[in-house]
Amino acid sequence: MKINYFIKLLFLSYIFVNSNLMAETVFFDSKNIKIEDRGNMVFATQGVAKIPTKKLNIEGEKFVYDKKNSELTIFDNVKYLDKENNVIIETQKLIYNQIDNTIMSYSETLIKMEDKYEINSFDVMFERNLKKISSKDLTEVNDKINNKFIFEDGLIFDTKNEIIYSTKSAITDQNLNKYFFEYSKINLKTNEIAGKEIKIDFENSFFGDADNDPLLKGSSIISNDNNTKIYKTVFSTCSTENKNCRGWELQSETFTHDKINKLFEYEKSWFKIFNRKVFYLPYFNHPDPTVKRKSGFLTPFYKGSDNLGSSINIPYFYSISDSKDLTFKPRLYFDNDFILQTEYREAFEESDLIADFSFNRKENTNTHFFSELEGRIDNDTKYKIQIQNVTNDNYLKIHDIKEYTPIVKSDSTLLSFINFEKDFDEYTNFESAIKIYEDLSKDDNDKYQYIFPDFNFIKDISLDESYNGNFKFLSSGFQKIYDTNKYEALINNDFNFNSFDYVTSNGLKTDYSLLLKNYNTYSENSNNYEDKNDHEIFGTFLLKSEFPLKNVSGNTNNFLKPIFQFRFSPTNGKDISSSDTRIGYDNLFSANRIGRSDMVEKGNSITLGIEYEKQNFNNEKILGFNLGNVIRDKKNEDLPSKTKLDQTRSDLVGNLFYKFSENIEIKYNFSYDRDLDYSNYDSVNAKFGINKLITNFDYISENHDIGDSEIISNDTEFILSDDQAIKFKTTKDLKDDFTQFYKLSYEYKTDCLLANFEYQKKFFRDGSLVPDESLVFLIKFIPFAELRGTADTVFDN
Repeated sequence: MKINYFIKLLFLSYIFVNSNLMAETVFFDSKNIKIEDRGNMVFATQGVAKIPTKKLNIEGEKFVYDKKNSELTIFDNVKYLDKENNVIIETQKLIYNQIDNTIMSYSETLIKMEDKYEINSFDVMFERNLKKISSKDLTEVNDKINNKFIFEDGLIFDTKNEIIYSTKSAITDQNLNKYFFEYSKINLKTNEIAGKEIKIDFENSFFGDADNDPLLKGSSIISNDNNTKIYKTVFSTCSTENKNCRGWELQSETFTHDKINKLFEYEKSWFKIFNRKVFYLPYFNHPDPTVKRKSGFLTPFYKGSDNLGSSINIPYFYSISDSKDLTFKPRLYFDNDFILQTEYREAFEESDLIADFSFNRKENTNTHFFSELEGRIDNDTKYKIQIQNVTNDNYLKIHDIKEYTPIVKSDSTLLSFINFEKDFDEYTNFESAIKIYEDLSKDDNDKYQYIFPDFNFIKDISLDESYNGNFKFLSSGFQKIYDTNKYEALINNDFNFNSFDYVTSNGLKTDYSLLLKNYNTYSENSNNYEDKNDHEIFGTFLLKSEFPLKNVSGNTNNFLKPIFQFRFSPTNGKDISSSDTRIGYDNLFSANRIGRSDMVEKGNSITLGIEYEKQNFNNEKILGFNLGNVIRDKKNEDLPSKTKLDQTRSDLVGNLFYKFSENIEIKYNFSYDRDLDYSNYDSVNAKFGINKLITNFDYISENHDIGDSEIISNDTEFILSDDQAIKFKTTKDLKDDFTQFYKLSYEYKTDCLLANFEYQKKFFRDGSLVPDESLVFLIKFIPFAELRGTADTVFDN
């Protein structure tokens, strides 16, 4: 027994098998070993074969060692560990030839090399002496930076020099761009590539638009760390889905990706639109998509005008540094006039600056300067500074300055201010500002309005839960000079309590609020307040109840909600009868429906409303109707007459919504005389869609007690195809039978090409502005006009 145990232990430890001088010693560590043919054949299971002189360990389920032919075969769950070459191979069958020093795997094979590369293939040969891996089957190689290489007809991999040779290869980089080659040589160590018949299928959003299908083809390629050169190329970003040809493409003798300067360069190129050659470019470049900000020309556009003549705008973007850039937007008129306009941007550590300014000289010098600086001092303190100035009141309108920059939002009113805001804690906020308004439509003496300071203080005060509500203190005020000699100063303090909702068992929801307002003014020649000192205390109590009801009928949900609101203001109010405030259903139940934060609505009233809504089972609103009215205990001639709150009964206000189908819907807002004798206000918005025609009408009428105007506008779009549309806009004053303007445009828009032709005629007069006809023409080729993204290519380190 002891002898048998010793023999078994010896076999478990190792067996020396070698009589061939050309072969190396093979050691087996196995539980089951069988020796046949006078020691020329060795069979083992579930163990490890070790060849120390070659630094090899091979695990497997079954081993067959043919000593005569110096060949070791391993089956099932084979794991080959090569410490000399830092290679691991996993497969189901592997043959090691000791004479040739080669490894041959059969079936699916996984190879790992130095944690740098991972190879998936079939029937792989590893020549250890030459340090080459080869396969004739489909092979995939992945590197540590997530680039994926596919070799359709196999590869030869020189592992010593890290060079791959193949007849057909495809590379997918870390940004999902795909590169296809024939007869390629890829040096993974130096990032050098040489190949023929190159095709690069960029990831769709690589140039900023997920609808793109960007593609570059060429006859041959040479690439390294500094640049990539491709010869005889065709490049386009256009998708060909449902199209006969690409919207545009660029055919070039040489394409170069300058990786140092991050440029795509094209030499000796023909630019083709819809497969027709349009113009020749000896040289052209644009930033590669890794560049967020790169100096260069942006999309130019043409505009023709009766008043100003024809002009072309050629914007140029200049990147000054990582934190500063500008866009120079010269507008050149064909009659030798010009506007030099520049938009400047700078990012500081805690703030951002944007400024826009221009210069024009014809008969007189005209300029504008707009700037905004916004930032924070710390996490709780913010500030904003805005400056707006023009040298000619009509300059912004005449030259349509606001169409050329986002910072100019109004061409009739200027506002300059310094604003400061501080959060002391989550319940306390203070904001203060100094403001200067300039109304460009008024005479010089009355155009300015100065407000200094203008402040707001808000404090939420925690209450015990037994109060069932919350308390808020608000203090606001300003000092104002306007219309040359009018002065106002105000300090207003609000003490406001709002209860939580009380809901009864049958669903009635009720809440209430209490407001105590301390109002202090000093004024001279004011349009709004009494002269000299005025101090008042106002109070208001509001009680509101709602009773929501729901009914399910057929395929619809029906909601009905009666609303009751009681308002009690026992204190005196001010005469604000001339205020331009108008009530509609949207503000009928508002605590401040008179539109004056410094006043309260005097007297006692009851506001009644009813709301109805029908929804389908997708919770989409298909019908809605709201109606409301205010009833007072007596007339109050101090309240705004346009609201009809000065009467015992207000106008009947409400709105209606009806969605006939996906393409037809109507919205109607109204204010009817309390005796239903006439309508004071009507607003109708109607949307109609028939096949590819979509039109919107807006009609607004103010009559009798509210005003005297009637305006209709139309916005129509006719969709010619998925890419083309004709649009029309107009506005008409029906009272004066006067068309203000109309605009007709044609737009062709795809994922990579935008062409827009717009004709506009303005009929109105405003100061020095006269009726005008203009034509705007714009074409954009993407990505030459628009570059976005932060991607890197496979050719980069």
